[in-house]
Amino acid sequence: MSEDAAHHGGWRTADWIFAAALLLGLALDYFFPLTFQEVLPRLMLHLIGAPLLIAGTALVFLGKKELARCAQPSEPGHSTTQLVKSGVFSHSRNPLYVGILLAFMGLAIATNMPWWLFLAIPVMLVIQWLLVVPEERYLEKKFGEEYQAYRQAVRRWC
Repeated sequence: MSEDAAHHGGWRTADWIFAAALLLGLALDYFFPLTFQEVLPRLMLHLIGAPLLIAGTALVFLGKKELARCAQPSEPGHSTTQLVKSGVFSHSRNPLYVGILLAFMGLAIATNMPWWLFLAIPVMLVIQWLLVVPEERYLEKKFGEEYQAYRQAVRRWC
């Protein structure tokens, strides 16, 4: 772990946040079952959810691949040595979070779990507050005007 990092806690990752949301959704579904099938047949759920799941997974893969290409970490606790503005980072400042959110929503629809879809907004807010804001402060402090220009040119989420 580096002192020069946006996050220092190993639990403070999107993985843990989404895992908590998955478990909460399962608990909510157990006590208060909901279904999409009153609105859409199972085949439609798969036809909507699967592409979202695949697109989200691809976005995470491309984001991690671009970070690796630029020799930058994607795990917390490591120092960032350069601002990655290429690849999927030229379209979103947070493609990994966008990708995992899309995959989460796709999984919710494809597996007929409305609670997971309902939890997507609170999860996005938690990610914004616990992960994105500290990362933005860190990058602004570390890269100054270069990061400010990037922020103005590229959207936060998509």
